[in-house]
Amino acid sequence: MSLAGAVITPHPPIIVPEIGGSRQPEVEETIRAMRSLSRLVADAAPDTLVLISPHAPLMREAMGVCIADRYEGSFSAFGAPQVGLELEGNPELANAIMRSSLKRQVSVRPLGGSGGQTFPLDHGALVPLYFLADAIRPAPRLVLLAFSLQNLPAHVDFGQAIGAVLGAHLGRTLFVASGDLSHRLSPGAPAGYSPKAAEFDAQVVEAVRQGRLADLLSIPESLRETAGECGYRSLLVLLGMLQDLLYSAQVLSYEGPFGVGYLVAMLDTERSTGGGGLDV
Repeated sequence: MSLAGAVITPHPPIIVPEIGGSRQPEVEETIRAMRSLSRLVADAAPDTLVLISPHAPLMREAMGVCIADRYEGSFSAFGAPQVGLELEGNPELANAIMRSSLKRQVSVRPLGGSGGQTFPLDHGALVPLYFLADAIRPAPRLVLLAFSLQNLPAHVDFGQAIGAVLGAHLGRTLFVASGDLSHRLSPGAPAGYSPKAAEFDAQVVEAVRQGRLADLLSIPESLRETAGECGYRSLLVLLGMLQDLLYSAQVLSYEGPFGVGYLVAMLDTERSTGGGGLDV
């Protein structure tokens, strides 16, 4: 199998040392987990990362697949312009995902372009890549994806289209689902406070911990909206991608500093316990 596994990561810029500085102890658990995850990813030795970011260009009626030859970005918007990243794209794999999606009648559009064009990386991609890409040698290639405002089944279908391609890909790929959970966990949280926000996070973490990602579909829409989350649709794409696979799931950390939920997890498709198959 060419799929090296999948990971779930948050994307708060404060976990990057050059940005967080003296405040890093407030997110120590997440930082420690991201470093552990980086070691696991390095051992998996993927040659391409397929990453879905909530902050990639969002289209209402279509998923996005970046077909660029090259990516680059920096944390200049967060006061650290000296910290940046450049990665080669994998347009062949990106175009295969496009074809697979269209074959399954998933509405999808290309992002970026070919012919030497460079696509900018948003912080939803840059933060996980800061940890993961640096641990992989040689440097991996990248395919950036974006979800949409379509219904939830469309996101599961998109994941199935991606999974069909990654399962047949000659190289080794790792899927990265970037996304923070609730933004309303405590008074002073960036999206305001809701006492039900913690319930949303608890349901997501338990679904991942138990290797039952299909349980995510049972979370009420009202609870999702109350939570003010940004990563739920990334997880639905992950759900679809893993539908036909057995996998083992490991939650490396969860914490909610600053009123935002940060989940770090590894889903191993190569050393499965046999308990993670999806029934949807």
